[in-house]
Amino acid sequence: MNCKLMLVAACFAGLSGAPFAQETQSGDAARGFKAYKHHLCDTCHGSVGQGGERGAGPKIAPAVWPYPAFAQQVRKPRQLMIPYSEKTLAENELADIHAYLRTIKTPPAAKDVPLLKDF
Repeated sequence: MNCKLMLVAACFAGLSGAPFAQETQSGDAARGFKAYKHHLCDTCHGSVGQGGERGAGPKIAPAVWPYPAFAQQVRKPRQLMIPYSEKTLAENELADIHAYLRTIKTPPAAKDVPLLKDF
């Protein structure tokens, strides 16, 4: 195994430790939908987390990050996203938004949609 591959494997092994042990936080999906809209998450991430137009924001659903990683990204973003402090977005609202995003299902493939089969 080369050194780069070993380093990547070690990093992923570290992610499975205690900070990420709790994958979900209890939240209410219905309240999360409202909070997602209220805090304008859909402006950058799309109405169902599919990602924003012209690269405005990345896809965040249906493959939602575990709650600790999701919360870390919202509170202290790695890239261009503005940070949402607990003053702006309460912890329970963040958990609700995460719960909402977890309810979003993977859409069917175009080949499985009757109206799209001929395209």
